[in-house]
Amino acid sequence: MQKTIAKQIILCVDDEHTILDSLKLELIKLLGDSYIIETAEDALEALEVIENLLSRGYEIPLIISDHIMPEMKGDEFLKRVHQISPKTLKIMLTGQASIDAVANAIKYARLYRYIPKPWDVTDFDLTIKEALHSYEQERKIECFYADLEQKIVERTQELQEKNEILLKLDQEKNEFLGIVAHDLKNPLSAIKSLSGEIERSINKIPQLQLLKFIRIIQIASRQMFNLINNLLDVNAIESGKINITCQRLNLLPIIHALLEIYSDRAREKQIHLHFSSELSEGYVLGDENIVQQILDNLISNALKYSPYHKNIYIRVYAYQNCIRCEIQDQGPGLSAEDQQKLFGKFSRLTPRPTGQEHSTGLGLFIVKKLAERLNATVWCESQLNQGTTFTLEFVQIS
Repeated sequence: MQKTIAKQIILCVDDEHTILDSLKLELIKLLGDSYIIETAEDALEALEVIENLLSRGYEIPLIISDHIMPEMKGDEFLKRVHQISPKTLKIMLTGQASIDAVANAIKYARLYRYIPKPWDVTDFDLTIKEALHSYEQERKIECFYADLEQKIVERTQELQEKNEILLKLDQEKNEFLGIVAHDLKNPLSAIKSLSGEIERSINKIPQLQLLKFIRIIQIASRQMFNLINNLLDVNAIESGKINITCQRLNLLPIIHALLEIYSDRAREKQIHLHFSSELSEGYVLGDENIVQQILDNLISNALKYSPYHKNIYIRVYAYQNCIRCEIQDQGPGLSAEDQQKLFGKFSRLTPRPTGQEHSTGLGLFIVKKLAERLNATVWCESQLNQGTTFTLEFVQIS
């Protein structure tokens, strides 16, 4: 982006006051107030002026300097200037400069032009205008390339970020294929094996054994069905195609219905489900199907990872302007490492289901994403060997 400067400086350096006055008048007549005209009576003073101006952020497009000056001649002075401000154009104005001095200034100081004294006004004006035009063109080109370079850097960074995303997606795809293949292979193998056994020995298998085979096939089918449902949910969430209709909703009937659904499974593991609520009604803004799916997953997980003969506590209470639902189990708890990847996709945590239940590693990822879509918050508090508490927080609706 082009730097904006209020004023630019033209510096005139000569040890004769009359020359400086003439230069200043001629430049003001030629350029008006487009530039600030500064003067210095010798090279040392001029170097101080230059350093001061540059430190204050001014640009110095042009310096017009005499050659014969006390203490430091013009070619040496312009050489010093070039070291300080290499982009500044330099004009040597003198009637006594040698060819060597001019050559030295051209070689070491980027001398733009040598003008003899006394100068021709027309030639002088044309030289000044051409010099300033040349400086501006070079500055525009420099800004163009700086802008182009910045765009290249930004584009390169953008491509790198997109490449990283593609690599991550490719890695997720490979993980997905590996997990799906593994999670489908076992139940499919069971179904294939047992259905083949039933087909071969249908008339020889005792009825109780046949019912056992059918139950195993049903469990295996349910595992595959749950996995496919979870994958479809993930796809809907990530593609933005999930339909959510938020409305005023009472949490308590949803929780009661889920506790009724899971009562048989809890009895199988001799787990006691305890429900308490500070509220007679818990109205929040949400989608009933989505809220039910989130709570279903959290209660199901508590049952899945709780050892036999334990308790699960579901509590509903008001907190500030929110309603919270806590699901606390007495399971093995989670390490700090497990908690960091808890809501990740295909997360495989250290705790394992205690009743040979199946886990896809997608449930809590779905819970987190669905909660975000409802502007709700879900988090976990846990310590090893001290159980786990998941908290789901909604904005309360009166």
